[in-house]
Amino acid sequence: MFKLSIANLLTDPSANIFKKALISTADYLLGIRKLSKQYNAFGLSGQSKEAFTETFIQRFNLTVEISNTDINNVPTKGASIVVANHPFGGMEGVVMANLLSKVRPDVKILANKALKIFPEIEDFFIFTNPLSTGAKGNLSSLRQCQQHLANGGLLVIFPAGRVSYPKSLGSPITDHEWNRIVGSLAHQFNCPVIPCFIGGQNRKRFYWLGHIYFRLRMLMLIPEMLASHNKHIPISIGKPFQLAAEQKDHRMSTNLTRLLTYLQNPNFRQSWPQCSSTTLQPLAEKPCKRLLAQEVDSLPKNQKLVHYKNYVVCYAQRSQCPTVIEEIRILREENFRMFEEGSGAPQDGDDFDDTYTHLFIFDQVEHCIIGAYRMGETDKLLENNGINGLYLSKMFNFDADFVNQQQPCLEMGRSFIVAEHQKSFHGLLLLFKGISAFIYQHPKYQTLYGTVSLSKQYDPLSVLLIEQFLVTKTDKVYPKQIFEHPIHHELSTYLENEPTDIETLDALIKQIEPDGKGLPVLVKQYHQLGAVFHCVGIDPNFASTPGLLLSVNVPQAPKRLLKLYLGNKLEAYLSSVDVPANH
Repeated sequence: MFKLSIANLLTDPSANIFKKALISTADYLLGIRKLSKQYNAFGLSGQSKEAFTETFIQRFNLTVEISNTDINNVPTKGASIVVANHPFGGMEGVVMANLLSKVRPDVKILANKALKIFPEIEDFFIFTNPLSTGAKGNLSSLRQCQQHLANGGLLVIFPAGRVSYPKSLGSPITDHEWNRIVGSLAHQFNCPVIPCFIGGQNRKRFYWLGHIYFRLRMLMLIPEMLASHNKHIPISIGKPFQLAAEQKDHRMSTNLTRLLTYLQNPNFRQSWPQCSSTTLQPLAEKPCKRLLAQEVDSLPKNQKLVHYKNYVVCYAQRSQCPTVIEEIRILREENFRMFEEGSGAPQDGDDFDDTYTHLFIFDQVEHCIIGAYRMGETDKLLENNGINGLYLSKMFNFDADFVNQQQPCLEMGRSFIVAEHQKSFHGLLLLFKGISAFIYQHPKYQTLYGTVSLSKQYDPLSVLLIEQFLVTKTDKVYPKQIFEHPIHHELSTYLENEPTDIETLDALIKQIEPDGKGLPVLVKQYHQLGAVFHCVGIDPNFASTPGLLLSVNVPQAPKRLLKLYLGNKLEAYLSSVDVPANH
């Protein structure tokens, strides 16, 4: 029988009687003597490292839950770093070794040297002393990690270096501050980081003792391992994440990987509420193309704003082009259905189509519409129908100080680009050129505002991140139906300490979304224009879709973009409006 003991961890095996007595007492108090009995009873002694981890999980009756999708996120070759939270303090090292060694044989785990007590699995680990950054041997551990990555291996790191704990009574159980080794190694070897969240926690007494004196948590680790029989351990592994090459701040990089790790926790994810099923009626029959062309041809010259190849961007009232607006309503429904936003009716339309201005792109060769935007001229709408004349008044409560009641604005909404043009650059560019040309004709409209629909094809967590990263809170407008989602304490901590740049937001969303999609293109477009994002609300009149309310002061938009949209008319436009001297 092999005996587990603290003595096995000592570099100097010789000991006098007093030292042996001290070690024996420590083995008893720390639970190592009891662990040794189970170690031998389970037949762990002398097993191969793979067999040891398998037997350990079986004999402790651990239920390790992980999906095939998640385990497939681990690269099967090449230098990679798996980062994980540290909920138990030792057992997760054995579990991760078992899981990952089934994916690839070159797994090394940077772990507390206390796990060296099991000689069978020593080859899985690079041992370190997490309680002292300057401890003897830690530099050697770092070099071993570097060498392993240089050889193209898979390295697992628990960057907290110590078991998770509540920072104060009543606070959530979370990791200690992460070591910057994550960001440092990921940048040094330009390798992907794979975030891994391990669910579960130790017994309450473990945390109570830690509040008395933090080192008591270390003394309780083996008793906690012995008490881990029948534990359920859910593991969520995210997609490989490549840190931006230009981001050389290892603290920021490490904090970002920490946030990504905790965002894998399924307990902080939710689904969209189930809406009553919508019966999709057949789309209305599209109007005759000849009638579309006739109506477009009949528009006054000043309403044909932009010409590009075979496309013309026009604006019209419904009374001018009833067939064109009919086509737009059908195309809206057709395209919105692709994003689960359709009403299910034969066409997407309401009474606001009669009072709003319609901007659209017309293909003069194919005689078809490839995209459109609905614009509300707020001064006219408010004069004729008051606040109820604005579509978004059904979605938001606007204070009298909000910009749409302080000056003439354009309320933008119901935009679409037909499917076959969504991946091309010219569709969206032509729409914005058309908007700019309309504003050039009507310079009193210096502010655009409206919502960008955040399709329910996005995970609610992605919508939460968009809200938390982009929204500047205001008391001048608030949604009638708010978007609700719990805010993870790790997200709050990240937002308090790190910049909320749109590139990081886009990267986070790509990690969360199963298909890897990033921010909606319109959100990026408006952000480039210098948009202020006010709030997220649910639109009950648009399939309960969340919408991000924003406003843009056009004259203050970046000059390079105004030049792109207005061309040689830019200087004339800027001279007709008030622009800050430093613009």
